Amino acid sequence: MMEVIPTPVLLAGGGTLVSVAAALFVYHVRPMYILIFIRWYNVWKTGCRVKLVKAAGRQFAYMERGEPRKGEPSMLLVHGFTDRKESWCEMIKYLPKHLHVIAVDLPGHGDTEYKPKDDFTFQNLLVILHQFVGAVGLDRQQFHIVGLSLGGAVAGSYAASYPDQVSALTLMCPAGVRTPPIDEIGHLMIPESIADLREFLKKVVYNWQAVQAPDQILTGLLELRKLKYDFYKKFLEESKKYPNILEEEYMTKISVPTQVIWGKHDQILPPSAAPVLEQGIPNCHLEMLDRCGHAITMERPRKSATVLVRFRESILK
Repeated sequence: MMEVIPTPVLLAGGGTLVSVAAALFVYHVRPMYILIFIRWYNVWKTGCRVKLVKAAGRQFAYMERGEPRKGEPSMLLVHGFTDRKESWCEMIKYLPKHLHVIAVDLPGHGDTEYKPKDDFTFQNLLVILHQFVGAVGLDRQQFHIVGLSLGGAVAGSYAASYPDQVSALTLMCPAGVRTPPIDEIGHLMIPESIADLREFLKKVVYNWQAVQAPDQILTGLLELRKLKYDFYKKFLEESKKYPNILEEEYMTKISVPTQVIWGKHDQILPPSAAPVLEQGIPNCHLEMLDRCGHAITMERPRKSATVLVRFRESILK
């Protein structure tokens, strides 16, 4: 019988062993490149494109899928502290394909620049985001803003500050409401070792056993995060000045239809804060998710997309 040689081996021209050796080298020596590849693959799988735009004196990075449609608000997704735009990929997969979606990297996060002389105040962050919104044309009609954790505080404060631009607001376990002392949770957000990172995942994810990764992968994750540690620490220090800013300064100014989504088992930001928003914001709808911690879009991507779309449809009727 004639032996059939797999096409990839033929195309590699005998280079398969070299490829395997290279993969093993990356895994053991620079595992962060594996995570970069996975990140790229997840973006491609969602049908998003990564784009760059100049705004507020810096280069912003963002993902975009679809095109704006008259009469249907675009959706702007704002991630949490130390996170990045790609964290929305799992949820985006379950959103309607026709929906125009933009996920932005906040300044100093992901691939968006920050300046050494940046003003780290929360109010300035809103001004910078407002300039990004204008640069990508989201301000041409009202849009739906969605934020998770820090991004939730940003989204809620943005809706209160620029009500003419926002048609709807979704807050996913937002910061800025009954926030625990920053010193109690700050060290979890900036892990220094694999042990710290495992503790972080245990707190952030309800079913944390499902994200038990090999040490090499966690080493790669630490490599990537440590590139931003100076910025994270400065931002965290500034955050101590306004731990409950959404509740104390912006909550009562929110006038758009609002949805609050919270994981019942969140160990980072207390689920008990959810009723505060439900009672403090007019026309507010609360969704508490079972079997879910702080990482809502990672743990329950299909469910979070479902309740998000259902809320949109209810206010667009």
